[in-house]
Amino acid sequence: MKKQYGRATVIGYSLFLIVISALMTVLFYHIFIFQTFSSTSEEAEVKLIELSAEQVKNSPIKDANSIIEVMSYGCHFCAANEENVARMVNNLPEGVSFSAIHIVKEGNPLAAYAPVFATLEEMGIEKEKRDEIYNSVIARGVNLANDSVLEGWLVKNNISVDRYDAVRQSQAVKDRLNYMAAVSQYYNINATPMFIVNKRYVMVQDGTFPEFAQKMIQLLQKGEQNP
Repeated sequence: MKKQYGRATVIGYSLFLIVISALMTVLFYHIFIFQTFSSTSEEAEVKLIELSAEQVKNSPIKDANSIIEVMSYGCHFCAANEENVARMVNNLPEGVSFSAIHIVKEGNPLAAYAPVFATLEEMGIEKEKRDEIYNSVIARGVNLANDSVLEGWLVKNNISVDRYDAVRQSQAVKDRLNYMAAVSQYYNINATPMFIVNKRYVMVQDGTFPEFAQKMIQLLQKGEQNP
């Protein structure tokens, strides 16, 4: 973390990332979810992609009875849903697992913070620091994709820079990044948040979160009945 950048450059790049990330997510939702530019005025229905049995078989995801949230630290929809997701996880049926992964997609600004996610997760403190990261990236425009800025953020949040650097270079973090990239690629994730249910269904929220969560549970039960 030796490379230094001018303050104007850091602020400018931070704003660029936030604006592009927000525009990509909002545009995705309006085109594919809310159908703002559609010629019809029908109410939005559940947006669902279902994979074939063969595709499910070849999925990089191992756990069958699972819900995986694909999120990004630069996604304000993800930040807004944190409490809703936590409530859903607390009420999942027995035997169902939940995990969150960061989008990893080359050229996608939402993926810029994936190394931070993977490193903090391997350190065992990602969940604990997530709200602060959302607040830093989205509300204050802190560019954690920049090494110099990240180092200052780590110090401010009482995280050892030396330990972070060591973990960041570990094989475990590389494996996490490779896994998240494989899932993002296999399920063609280009915006966040997206939810992958039972390895088979890719969903985006279409209404209030409690109703959306119930639909995911129903798909889990459907998968159990029709493996």
